[in-house]
Amino acid sequence: MSSINLIILGYLKNKEKSAYEMVKEFDVWNLTKWLKISNPSIYKNIIKLCENGYLNSRTVKEGEMPEKTLYSLNEKGNAYFNELMEESSKHIGNLYLDFNAFLVNIENLPEEKRKEYLKNFKDKAAERRAYVEPIYNYTKQHNEKSGSEVLILDLYNEFYTILEKWAEKVFDYYN
Repeated sequence: MSSINLIILGYLKNKEKSAYEMVKEFDVWNLTKWLKISNPSIYKNIIKLCENGYLNSRTVKEGEMPEKTLYSLNEKGNAYFNELMEESSKHIGNLYLDFNAFLVNIENLPEEKRKEYLKNFKDKAAERRAYVEPIYNYTKQHNEKSGSEVLILDLYNEFYTILEKWAEKVFDYYN
């Protein structure tokens, strides 16, 4: 399943946009913090989706601006979007946490370094929670985002709250 393709197709479901406009909007949404995608992969996937016949493209020139290509979802792309949505609804996916490699090796450190690095880990968990919580609270209060965006922020708020508590346990376990 391609998360990137699903995001692109869903975004183009109701509007025609250039690749640059999509990347900029995705940056505003902070997608790279919530999904394993990068700006270059977005451009690459847009081209592939177009080559595979899922997107229509047209080149436009506005005034003195350089030409730009606008993309829109076509019937084949809409069917692929629905296929990806169905597939996504049936598979929650695996959760890989990069810090697991750190934890697997924590006992290979001298006690002093272990304490230092575990404190770093604990502090980073608290920092991530402190970053997400006000964004989530603001979004919830001001109704400026779609329901799915609020729910995703809620998930990350819950996750980082739990991670912060768990990091405290890990720290205490080794100290």
